[in-house]
Amino acid sequence: MAIAGDKESRHGIILAKNVLAKKAGVKTAETIGDALKKCPNLVLRNADYETYEYFSEKIRDLYYEYTDRIEPFGIDECWLDITESIPYFGSAQKIVDALLYRSRTEIGLTLSIGVSFNKIYAKLGSDLAKEDSYCKIDSLDDIRYLPASSLLGVGEKTGEHLKSYGIVTIGDIAAKTPDYLHSILGKFGYSLHRYACGLGNDHVEKVGTIKEEVKSISNSMTSSRDIYNMDDFKAILSIVCDSVAARLCRKGLFFKTVHLVVRNNKMKIRTMQTRLKENSDLSKEIFRQALLLFERNCDFSIPYRSIGVAVSDLSYSKESVQTDLFDTNPSYSLKQKKEELAIQEVRRRFGKDVIAPLRLYEDGNLSKVRNKNQTISERSKL
Repeated sequence: MAIAGDKESRHGIILAKNVLAKKAGVKTAETIGDALKKCPNLVLRNADYETYEYFSEKIRDLYYEYTDRIEPFGIDECWLDITESIPYFGSAQKIVDALLYRSRTEIGLTLSIGVSFNKIYAKLGSDLAKEDSYCKIDSLDDIRYLPASSLLGVGEKTGEHLKSYGIVTIGDIAAKTPDYLHSILGKFGYSLHRYACGLGNDHVEKVGTIKEEVKSISNSMTSSRDIYNMDDFKAILSIVCDSVAARLCRKGLFFKTVHLVVRNNKMKIRTMQTRLKENSDLSKEIFRQALLLFERNCDFSIPYRSIGVAVSDLSYSKESVQTDLFDTNPSYSLKQKKEELAIQEVRRRFGKDVIAPLRLYEDGNLSKVRNKNQTISERSKL
């Protein structure tokens, strides 16, 4: 099985693969066609960023129970420094065993863990570990005869370039001088020598040392057919707004600006935005503001194919929301918030499609919308 891009929109590459597909020779970033030649029975599924993000956060919450030194490496990997945690939990082995068991039984995901004294070797160990297991690397001698391409940063082209100089294994890299590797690889040669010899001393940053500042949250969907009327537009818009609001909720964020982006079937894009007087985190308010933007600025003289919504001017403070005694504030209703939380929980437990606008069920073609772009614009700052 593999996760792949959309062939129809020409994003036909492998994004991720499971253990069986990897054994069959399927590689990340190769075309779907090449993957199917190697593995004709390969089962393909579309990417679902929202689900990946949800489980990624659940896994990290588990890590936080064992250490506060966690450094993300992509959406599905992290470095953990458990040095100071060992006295509390008994040993590194007990921590590793606990993480494997709890992730499998409590979250439903298996882990592959690498254990070593630095980040590069730990990353290599996680790549070598079998599913639901771990691999411990104590020194260069443990990995000396592995292919050079096993090291972080050595892709196919770099591997072939090294091979042309007779450098085939990690041990071969370690045996060369840093200056020699620099002469054939540039600045990366110095880094590669350190990687191979296990000399990297980069620290795993403590939680809170590096702060992720979320600038905006967005989502867009493309219909499989043209959108000619307001009923169809509202149906897709509601799904997009629900997705954005759910991600706001998981991050504990509130917004003050709503952006709407529409693309018609002539590929012309129009962008609009509005700023609220008060903060909110409600899907209903995102929907209301986006719909007002559309009604004021657009019509259906040319049908539409894509609808995108983003929210910005984000805040973590609960005090940024104004409520009133009779719950009549249009920007923030406690009753509406409870309803949305209930819907999010139902979708989380039974699937995101179990609650949807009736219009999507009435029109089979309209319901075949696909998430074309889901992004969180973030900036890391020290």
